[in-house]
Amino acid sequence: MKSHPRHVPLLPSLPPAARFVLAGLVVACLAYLVASLERTEPTSPTTAPEPEVAVPELDHKVLATARDDTREHRLQVEPEPLRHLLATAIDVGPTVANALGMPAEPVPLDDLRKAPANWRGRWLFYEGTIEHLSGPREGHPIDGRSIYEATLRLRSGDAVLAAFSMPPQAPLAVGSWARAEGFLLKLRDATYPTPIDLAPMLVGRELQRDYERWPPVTTLDTNLLATVDDASFAVGAPVWRTIDEDQHEPLWHLGAFVRDTGPQRSLAEWRKIGTLNNELHKPLREGKVARGQPVRVFGSLILRRTVAAAPNPAGIQHWTAAWLQVREYSGGSLVPVWVPKRVAELPERVQLEVRGYYYRWAIYETHRGESRWAPLFVAADLDPYQLDTGLGLRSVAPWLAGIGCAFLSLIVVAQWRARRAADAHTRALVELRRRQRAHKAAAAGAKPASPRGEH
Repeated sequence: MKSHPRHVPLLPSLPPAARFVLAGLVVACLAYLVASLERTEPTSPTTAPEPEVAVPELDHKVLATARDDTREHRLQVEPEPLRHLLATAIDVGPTVANALGMPAEPVPLDDLRKAPANWRGRWLFYEGTIEHLSGPREGHPIDGRSIYEATLRLRSGDAVLAAFSMPPQAPLAVGSWARAEGFLLKLRDATYPTPIDLAPMLVGRELQRDYERWPPVTTLDTNLLATVDDASFAVGAPVWRTIDEDQHEPLWHLGAFVRDTGPQRSLAEWRKIGTLNNELHKPLREGKVARGQPVRVFGSLILRRTVAAAPNPAGIQHWTAAWLQVREYSGGSLVPVWVPKRVAELPERVQLEVRGYYYRWAIYETHRGESRWAPLFVAADLDPYQLDTGLGLRSVAPWLAGIGCAFLSLIVVAQWRARRAADAHTRALVELRRRQRAHKAAAAGAKPASPRGEH
């Protein structure tokens, strides 16, 4: 008898309930896959830490000896609290001043005069025209330093007095617009060279040049940017300057330009612009990339820090310096990016797509003490990379649908074949039992009867 090979189904036979469950799981998996393509990956809650800023501590017992409750007290300056504040303020720069809680705007003089004790020792600032300059004179608590004093006339007509340790730098002179920052010592009255009543006296590090505000910067001044010389290795040359030291007009201009024109260029337009990679290194080194040229920088955020901005005509309050590891450039070197604002919290090692503008070359030191060259960019923000899933989803969706239909068809065919095999097996069993009954009946009818009387 010829034997036939036994048919082995692709999938085991499943009860109807299990089939519906399996089909539902397949559909759910496909829906989840499509949805995951459309949404961005959630970011980690861990944020890249910023270095802590150490702030000086004041001796409030010494400050309490400064009195301004009567005109007689306001006409004189107590030497001990003045010396204490001069020595403390000598190391206070913009970043430390920001950490001390300097208000974003000058404190209204009416509020300060109502309760000067509440503001004593606070780091404040005022802007105005220099009406009087004096110094140097002796009495500074630090050897080699002298005391300088200035009177500023505010726009309101009120006066502010300032004492500081650094000699005024050109072009600061009587008639210049300046900014006085420092700890509030007390309210002062004066009779010379002009009568002054209830003027706040600030004790700081230096008298700073201030500027009238620029209008929005929408046109890039390439001639101004060309004045940046990053080919010199001299001490103080631009290549060595940090964000704190490179506070000059070219940087302010480029920072204002990227800030004021940022909303005008869409992400789609930016993605038509070239990226920082090894192919761009040679043109950068040969000076063939113009300062202010837009470049996209893809990288991982390694470190960032925010500093308070020095007075500037662009109205920039903070700068954020970030270092990105760019794998496509120079074997994964770090690339600095400066942003003219305080950047929001970002996850550690977040992937960024920075829409930057080339500024100059910079030299930085690695943790091993090695000096590295890198191009420096200025950007309006540090933008996390956004995967464009629209085109990918449209191209992948037909394949996903085809795979899903094929899989469901495979299940249906396998179940149909399994049902046919089960029905055939049932029919074969019925036929086999019928033949067995027939055979038994035939065998029983053919059996001979026993003769009567036979023992």
